Parts: sequence; C-alpha cells; structure tokens
Amino acid sequence: MDDDLLDPARAAAAGAAFGQLACALPAGGLLISASRLVELGVRATVLLAPGLFRLDLTPQQETLGVLTRALTSHPVRWRADQSTWDGYRDDAGVAPLELHARFELPDGPVAGWLHILSFTDRDAGAVHFVAKAELRPA
Repeated sequence: MDDDLLDPARAAAAGAAFGQLACALPAGGLLISASRLVELGVRATVLLAPGLFRLDLTPQQETLGVLTRALTSHPVRWRADQSTWDGYRDDAGVAPLELHARFELPDGPVAGWLHILSFTDRDAGAVHFVAKAELRPA
C-alpha cells in the first residue's frame, strides 16, 4: 500500500483552502473531515483525499448534487443504500448521507466510508455541510 495515499499531513494540506482536517486512525488508515457553507446552486469541494477522490456537493432547493470524482486511474466502486438516495429530502429529522467506496489499488484495496450531514440556512441561501471520510486498507 502506498503510505502516501493515507498520509494525514498530505490530506490536510490538500484541503487547507477549505479548512479540511486529517489524522491517522489508531488501527491504521486516514480520517478526513471538513465543515463548509455552500450557497444554493453552487458546486463546492467538501472533502479531498489526494490520489483517491474528491467529493463535490451542489445543494439545490430539494435535491443535492453529489459528485465523487476519482483521482486515481485504478477502478473505484461507490455505493449508497437506498435510504441515502432520498434522505436529503426527508423532513423527519437529521440523518447523515452515507457512501461507501472501494479503491482497487495495485498494492491492495482501500475501503472508504463517508458521512455527510447538512443543515439548511434559509436566511443565507446556503447549506452547511459537515463531512468525514474514513479510509482504511481493506
């Protein structure tokens, strides 16, 4: 496994412009997190794992555009449970969107787990996102 991909200093530097934080996980791997206010209709990067992926979010009135851009030439699979698909519109309460990823790298696979919480600020015409990603050798 390329240790550079799970290097917290590299991940923190890559997302420094939007306040991303990163640290090593006790059992190995990387945790990255960020909090960002994004205006309605604007696409913004919320998480960035150099060499693996970039997560862009575009909040709309009743929908959320989610773009996971692979930053590797190796195969990547993303999946989400069906409950996540409509969770953004659910007024029943605050629940995170959850995405899972698997990066098929030459030195071995890396598993990813993303949690995204959102809170609408109607006065600002924006959505506040809090997101985290755990990345571990699979």
